[in-house]
Amino acid sequence: MPSRTERAVDVTTASIPLAVVPAAATLLSLSKVARALAARGGGGATFPFPTGLPTLWTYVSLPNGPGGPGGAAAGGPLSVLAFLPLFLVGLLITSALEAGFLGALLGRIDDAPPAFVESVERFTVRMVGVNLVRTAVVLAALPFLVFPPLALAVVVVLSYLVYGLPFELVVSDAPLGAALASTVERALDGGAYASFGFAHLLAGSVASFFVTGLVRNTGVLGVVLGAAIVAVPAVFVATYGLLVFRGFDG
Repeated sequence: MPSRTERAVDVTTASIPLAVVPAAATLLSLSKVARALAARGGGGATFPFPTGLPTLWTYVSLPNGPGGPGGAAAGGPLSVLAFLPLFLVGLLITSALEAGFLGALLGRIDDAPPAFVESVERFTVRMVGVNLVRTAVVLAALPFLVFPPLALAVVVVLSYLVYGLPFELVVSDAPLGAALASTVERALDGGAYASFGFAHLLAGSVASFFVTGLVRNTGVLGVVLGAAIVAVPAVFVATYGLLVFRGFDG
């Protein structure tokens, strides 16, 4: 019987066309593209837990800028009103792409035809909830910004507890609340959940050091190359995550 890694490689190889999804999601994140192009050099690294739709921005450390933390608030109420529709449209598009991406990969894992469109229809509304939970993790750290190490600790702990939510949601096809409860329970149990999460955090931070330098120092070319470089590994990460959660159910 093949190992989980071998199975993930096999499914990734058979699902190369789906690499267009993380590449497209990267380029459609216009605020992050703008921040990358405004960076004008520099470096850095992120420490990412796995996500259901990894993109270039999962692994790139960006400075604050257009669309960055506090950007809308700094412009006052009018800026907030202008930002909100863009946020909602981006939230819906990202959620639909993640829903279709994970659903299609799960179909491939189950030796069924990839059902991207059907998965978009089935999971998008709940995936919007997943992305709102992710947003809440960041917002929860804001009161602690007066002491940055504590704010970072809050983000790391909460991110660990919920990183598996999109995988749990698609594998179990459960309501958002039930999927969130199961995810937190698996996080507290450790095991394969912890192993996958922290292995990705370590490997992702190393890759991030190089990808961040590429993107922040080569402008548009770096963004395009970075999107292409990350696309296929993103398929592997998402596939492996689905296999981990499929394993919880035997």
